[in-house]
Amino acid sequence: IIAGQGNVSQKKSLTLSIIYVFSMSLTYAVAGIIVAISGTNIQASLQNPYVIGSISLLFFLFALAMFKFFDIQMPKSIQTIMTQLSSKQKSGSYGDVAVMGVLSALIVGPCVTAPLIGALIYISTTNDYILGGLALFSMGLGMGLPLLLLGTSASQLTKKIGPYLEITNKVFGVLFLVVSIWLIERIVSIQ
Repeated sequence: IIAGQGNVSQKKSLTLSIIYVFSMSLTYAVAGIIVAISGTNIQASLQNPYVIGSISLLFFLFALAMFKFFDIQMPKSIQTIMTQLSSKQKSGSYGDVAVMGVLSALIVGPCVTAPLIGALIYISTTNDYILGGLALFSMGLGMGLPLLLLGTSASQLTKKIGPYLEITNKVFGVLFLVVSIWLIERIVSIQ
């Protein structure tokens, strides 16, 4: 999002990174407030063997894709629409970066399941929406700190990391397999 803009100044990279992390943190804060107000026990819902099995299967498929057994792509019709929309967007737009921050919080949420679920369980028992919002906003800021550092230096780093992307895919493929096996092990140990 930031490095793909081409030669972006250090100041603009920092500003875009801050917007990205702030919008991601706000999304987590909203989730904390919703859970605190609802008081529902989301842990029980997420411990369902069907939910765990589905997530495990997704991680397994992602691992296979990282090992190049197949490519995961959006349907061509959606790709065309997205290409048309993105061609209309101004490069390095602050609004676009904010939207991507919100979406990344929703997408990355499963990757930080343990601390996120722990925080949400505690928040759901307190019914304190201020604590819920602040706790998850703080968690989002903490998660975003490395992103700020990376985003600020992204345009310089992308020139150097190109050759290592294939190795990175293999490492993430192994990690996805480990997570898939770990999740399935939880289901098998229940029965």
